[in-house]
Order: sequence, then structure tokens, then C-alpha cells
Amino acid sequence: MKIQRRKTAAALLSAVLTVSLANAVLPAERGKAPVVLTASAAADDYPWSTYLKKSSDWFGSSEAIGVADDCIRYQIQNEGGWRKGMATEQTGDWAHSTVDNDATTSQIRILMRVYAKTGQQKYFDCAMRGVECLFKLQYSNGGYMQVLNTPGTYHAHITLNDGAYVHILEIMKEMSTKTGDFTAVSDSYAQRAKQSLEAAIDCLLKMQITVNGVKTAWCQQHDENTLAPAKARAYELPSVCTSESAGVVTFLYKYAQETGRGDIAAAVNAAIAWFKQVALYNIEWVSQGDDKVVVQKQGAGPIWARFYDIDRQIPLFSDRDSSVHYNVAEISQERRTGYAWYGNWGKNVIGLSPLPENGQGGTQTTELQKQEPEYAGEFVKKLVVHDITNGENWSVQENLKVGARIFGDRDFTYAIVPNELAGAEYIRPACNSKTYTGDLAELTAAAPLTVYVMVDTRLSVEQGIKPRWLSGWTNTGMIAASSNTETFEIFARELDADETLTLGSNMTGSGVVNYTVAVVPREVIPDTTTTTTTTTTATTTTTTETTTSETLMPSLRGDVDCNGLVQIADAIMLARYLAEDQIIVTVQGLNNAETTGDNALTAEDSARLLQYLAGVIDGFGF
Repeated sequence: MKIQRRKTAAALLSAVLTVSLANAVLPAERGKAPVVLTASAAADDYPWSTYLKKSSDWFGSSEAIGVADDCIRYQIQNEGGWRKGMATEQTGDWAHSTVDNDATTSQIRILMRVYAKTGQQKYFDCAMRGVECLFKLQYSNGGYMQVLNTPGTYHAHITLNDGAYVHILEIMKEMSTKTGDFTAVSDSYAQRAKQSLEAAIDCLLKMQITVNGVKTAWCQQHDENTLAPAKARAYELPSVCTSESAGVVTFLYKYAQETGRGDIAAAVNAAIAWFKQVALYNIEWVSQGDDKVVVQKQGAGPIWARFYDIDRQIPLFSDRDSSVHYNVAEISQERRTGYAWYGNWGKNVIGLSPLPENGQGGTQTTELQKQEPEYAGEFVKKLVVHDITNGENWSVQENLKVGARIFGDRDFTYAIVPNELAGAEYIRPACNSKTYTGDLAELTAAAPLTVYVMVDTRLSVEQGIKPRWLSGWTNTGMIAASSNTETFEIFARELDADETLTLGSNMTGSGVVNYTVAVVPREVIPDTTTTTTTTTTATTTTTTETTTSETLMPSLRGDVDCNGLVQIADAIMLARYLAEDQIIVTVQGLNNAETTGDNALTAEDSARLLQYLAGVIDGFGF
């Protein structure tokens, strides 16, 4: 039921956010150039990454048990794995078990977590059949294929694509030590996992691409026999690939620290050096109308091309005809806009310190030993950033307004700022900090403050995630928006002078941007006498009785949040309320939301409000 409500909320918001921002105000303010917002509904299949970020308690819920039961239902007979669209019928290669698109590894983890909560053996047994599938996916040389039982196709290649190889490594590592999700496995399984892990790592070391005697990084996929870089889809040619290699480096770096293996350290150090060598500066990869282009910008970077020519070590691009290009502008617009040709995959890699290669490992803490950046403002007494890698792109800024930059590592600006936050002091975080899994920062107040956190609406509406550290905060119903057409819902809480507040994780970096923070000084009202308190209580009671009166008339039709304006935020608030999302609307707001005159709140009221905001109608006619 909760999933269906989220899908309903997402569908309603998809309609809401296609309304022009310029039309999302009172009629007197209409006529400005439109900026269109869009939002998509929930994923067609199972949102594995969202499930795996849920709290431990969720895996004992009826929703999680339902997902686990579906895993049992859709497990492929005689293979043990799952299709990448688990409940979607497939033919040909994709009808077989795969680790593409987080398949199989995600189901195994979810089944083990549900088993840990319920103790039901059927979930454990299903997970172990999935583990057996992972063993089947491994070649004798240690590499893992992408799809089971597909010889002679690129699906039979050893694949690093989309982190599939690393996802298996992580499972084998936990199983081998009986930790994490796999504390319940037998000693026999732990031993098999250890053997699989070591063989897979040795295969990785052999696959590392060497150019003129110097090791670089890895391709998206390697030939299952020769281990040489191999072609996959038409536009994915043999090359050195940054996106997949970054995940490999991160895993091997930690493993080398723990084991002290000098051969792994040497491979990692070579990859770090290569990432530094091919980093690109003074350019940006940006949207331009319905196209994407490279633009020159002094001081920008580093960024990386996704693929590099093996021999020339320069960015490589390809089209659906497999043609080779060294300028992204030369490929078709469809491929140029439909693939991630540039990205910041290597930023964390180049921040790693080289590992000792003499076999003395297990004690490296280079990242933790770096200084945590600190910032301050007029009302922010101290901001300590824990995400050291991206910390230099954080700052404390003054005068929050439309046109102000949102992130220190992006050029997005604010397109909508609520009146309550206009002119506020604000924290400009790094957008890349959205991938940091720990608490991002600590904020200490210089005075009594109201702290506002602006969270990408896609996090809660599309992915069903609310950062746990925001529990107890008030959803203000206010909305902010960015120049790249994303919206933020705003939460608030009060902070006393010298009180410290933890700014937690964004929960995910997938398909969303990082949250932002604004602070506004608040007046501290001194304690009143008992008599005054009694009088205030009586007045409040009277007001409540008036508010709940059946004869209450709307103060302004469409003003759902009761701020005196009819805005896009009102449409979003009504859509969430109708979808039974977790949002509080006052009695006055519900009365204002009635736009059809039938004395009932339905989707038709939401549609009428959207028509008004878009200028299709001039009023509500009753």
C-alpha cells in the first residue's frame, strides 16, 4: 500500500511540476519566461538500491516480506539468479540470471536481511540458491560473467559494468568472514566465498590494462578467455573506463589496507596515478537546450571522460555504428544526450594517498588523518565538514536569493526561494557529498536560529526515502527550486545559541542532488506567568473552535499552505495530501483547497488548481 501511495504521489507531482514556474504565482505575476519542471514516477520494476538503504527494522515489515516472497516467486529455476527486470518476462539472453542493473546481488542481500528479522528458513534457502548462482557465474580464471548461459555473446564477457563485479566481491568478502548480511552462513560457504574472492581479485590484477609497460585501469568488460579489453554495446568499445575503474580502485584500496598485499597496493597506486594523468580541467559538460556540449570554463574540473583510447590515452567516443571519435560533438545528438560521456568518477580516487607496496598493510588511515574543513558565518558559529574529499567545495554564504549558486561544485542556481528564507545566511554544500555515507557535517549556532533543510523532492516522492536524522523536524510545506528544474521540500527545527546540530547523510546519491541548508535568527520569547499562559490557552481554544466551524469560509481559494499566495507549493502540497503522503494540512488549508465547489477534495480539485496556476482559467467560478 505504501509503495502504491508513493507512486500515486509521484504521478500527481509529475503533473504538478510540468506547470511553468512563471505561472506558479498569482495572476498579476504571470507572463514571465517559463521554466518547466518535470518529475518521473516510481521505477517500473523493484527499486533495489532504495530497499537496501532502508533501516534494519524495515526488513521485518510486511512490505519487505512481500518483496522477499516475490524474490522466491521469480527466482529462475535451475539457475538460482534473477533477471534484471525481475517480474518482467524476457526472451533470449535476458531471460537468464544476471548481475546487470543490481540484479541477483540485491535479491540475495534482501533475502538475508528478511531472514535475519523473521527467522523463516525459506528466505535463507532462496538466498543460498542465489549465492550458488554467483559461483556459477565465475569462470575458472576468477572473472564473473554478466549473464549466465549466454556463450558467444558479449554477455559472456567478464563484466565490471555498473559495479556488478564489485557488488559480487563485496558479498564474497562478507561471506568469507561471516560478517554483514552473512553472519548466518555455514563455514563451508565461508570457505567457498574466500576462494571465490581471492580468485576474482587475482583476475582483476591480471586484467589491469598495461600501456607501454605502465599499468592504467580497467575496461567495462574483458574477454572471458584472453582477459583483454572487449566490446559490449555498439558504442562501448575496448577502452580504459573511468566509471567502473573508480569502484574497483575503492574496493581494492580497502582490501590492500586490510590484508597488506603489496601486489594489490601496486595495482591501486598505478590506477590512482593514471586517474591523475587523464583528469580534465577548465571544461564542463553541460546541457544546452535539448543537447549536451563541452564548454570552456577557467578553473573548472577535474572531470573525466568515461572512456579513454587505450593507446593514445585521450577521451574516446563512439556512436551506434561503432564509429570512433575523439570529439563528443561528432557523434549523434541521440547518443550525445543519452549516455554519461563525462563525469566526476575519479574525484575520490585522486584524493587517495599511495599505499605502501612492501606488504606492510592494515594500518592505513590516510583519508581520516586529513584535516576536516571548518567554516563560519554571522549566525553559523562553526561548520565542521566530515566529508573531507568534497569539503573544499563547502562554504557559508550570505543573502540567499534567486540566482544564488546552490552548490560549490555545480553551477545550478536557485530559481525559487520562499519569502521566509529570502536574504538568509545559508550553507552552500558540495553536491558530490550526496554520495558520502556518514554524517556530512556539524553545525554550531552563534545565536538562537531556525534551521531549514531543503531536500530534493525526488528522494521522498520517487524513492520513498526520508533521511533518518530529519525525524522530528517540521515539514514546512514550503518549496524551493533550482535552475536545472529540480524542487526541494523544506524541513525546519529550532536551534539554541551554542547548540550543535548534526547534518546527516543524504541517504543516496542516485538520481538526486544533495540537500542544502539555510539559517534564520529567531527571537527568544521569555517565559510568561501562569496567568498569561492560561489566557493564551483559552484564546487558542477559541481559535481552534472557530477554525473547525462548518461555516468557515476560504481566505483565498487555492492557498493550501495559508501563506497568502497561490503558488506551485500549494499544488504540490495538495497532491501529496490526496496521495496520502506524510504531510499535514491545516483545516483552513483544506478549506482553501476546495476549488470545484462540490465540498469534497478530489483529484479534480488538484487539476483545477493546476489549470489556474497555468493560466488556463482565471478563477474557480464559485
